Amino acid sequence: MKKLRIKAESESSIKLASLFTLLLIKKINELYRLKTAAEKLLKAIRFLAWKYFSTSQTESIYFYTFHKCASTLFSSYVLQNIKGLYHIDYANIMWTKPIEYNTPLTFKKKKYIYGPIRLSARNESVINLLVHPTTNLEFAKDKIALFFIRDPRDILVSQYYSFGYTHSLNPVKEKTEEILSIREEVQSLTIDEYALKIVDEQIENFNKLIELSSHCKQSTILKYEDMIENFDSFIDELQKVVSIDERVVQDLHAKSRPKKEVDNKSHRRSGNTRSFEKDLKPETTKVLNQKLEKILTHFNFSV
Repeated sequence: MKKLRIKAESESSIKLASLFTLLLIKKINELYRLKTAAEKLLKAIRFLAWKYFSTSQTESIYFYTFHKCASTLFSSYVLQNIKGLYHIDYANIMWTKPIEYNTPLTFKKKKYIYGPIRLSARNESVINLLVHPTTNLEFAKDKIALFFIRDPRDILVSQYYSFGYTHSLNPVKEKTEEILSIREEVQSLTIDEYALKIVDEQIENFNKLIELSSHCKQSTILKYEDMIENFDSFIDELQKVVSIDERVVQDLHAKSRPKKEVDNKSHRRSGNTRSFEKDLKPETTKVLNQKLEKILTHFNFSV
């Protein structure tokens, strides 16, 4: 009898365990179905929000910067991959096409991102048709703008090597002649002479940016140094204004990493920050720091 009782109890325990297992499996399946449904709902909500954002509410954005602030990387890749916005780079169009532009450019209120608009532009057509109109304070007052800046001392160093030695030639003959003329002028100077000669122009460009940013409806300042040294924070600030896929974020990180060694023959020479400390004489840096003091302070660039 004892053996029969033990056997019955054992069978009962097995049945209870089996029942409990079935109930547990049922609950897990229910939870999984709820999780799947919730994910589908969230995906649908995100899609509808994106569709609403991208088709009806997205105001056009203007991307202002300077030469040698990774502007080519943003032109050729990042700005082309902004969700919900069509990219137009008027400067590149005017610079690479063998025609003269003499009619005003058009700017739509929604669904476009325009840029880079380089405040340091030197080409007459680009200045007259793009830079002057888009830096007009009346034009800017109802605009959303991104301003991508870099330590002006590093810009001067990078410009010297780019404009003097590595900037690619243009397929348009007249524009190639313009590049070669600038190259010859830059090569006649040492890097220190160039920096001291161009710094006043640099100050003017930065002051223009400061004034413009204060007049736009919405302005966001992005720093090259943050992209290099504090990438996550940089992306957070960027994505407060525009939406980009994680793939683009990862590509931007990879493409923006500084080179391990300086390459003076490359258009992208190194990408490092504070290169001026190695490339310029201490006495040159001292003069630049004095001239650029207000700008360095305004944007929290350390001396």
